[in-house]
Amino acid sequence: MEWLCIDFLNSDWRDWRGSGRREDRLDKADWWAYVLRKWNLEAAVPPDARTRAALGELRDRMRRMVEALAAGGTPEERDVEALNEALLLVPSHLRLTGGAQGYRLEQVTPAEGWPLVIGRIAASFAELLANGDVRRIKICDNRDCCWIFYDESRNRARRWCDDKMCGNLMKVRRFRERQKEKGGS
Repeated sequence: MEWLCIDFLNSDWRDWRGSGRREDRLDKADWWAYVLRKWNLEAAVPPDARTRAALGELRDRMRRMVEALAAGGTPEERDVEALNEALLLVPSHLRLTGGAQGYRLEQVTPAEGWPLVIGRIAASFAELLANGDVRRIKICDNRDCCWIFYDESRNRARRWCDDKMCGNLMKVRRFRERQKEKGGS
């Protein structure tokens, strides 16, 4: 299962191999183009300075909330309130559509551009917290990576964002450390 909010949270990219390199993808127009296309959203890329600052603050608050939950705690009220403020950016109402073939209700909003994007990111995160299992929201055990992921494993025991990349890397590091300890004894 994919989440817009997790893509957004992982825009603070870190080199999982341990080089120490880090990249803030909120400043990358091509990253935004990809994310907006993937999630069927539209906004002028790149965001203006004020919007960029708001996006960075929202990501920081959401990250603190994830860190608190991953540690078995509760997010701070001020971070929850900031999320609720972002949700206010996308007011919506129901609209009846259809005709002879039947009717249906659809949720519509007058919001567009960056307010809509920020609101949808906040809504995705709120939905994850409210309807997902918060015990499945995890941070990769590879300290060089810190990628956030939703653990869909049956027993909720997944430790790495990707078993082939971070998982293998961490297993190799542990193996080498054990070999070093054996050699030093």
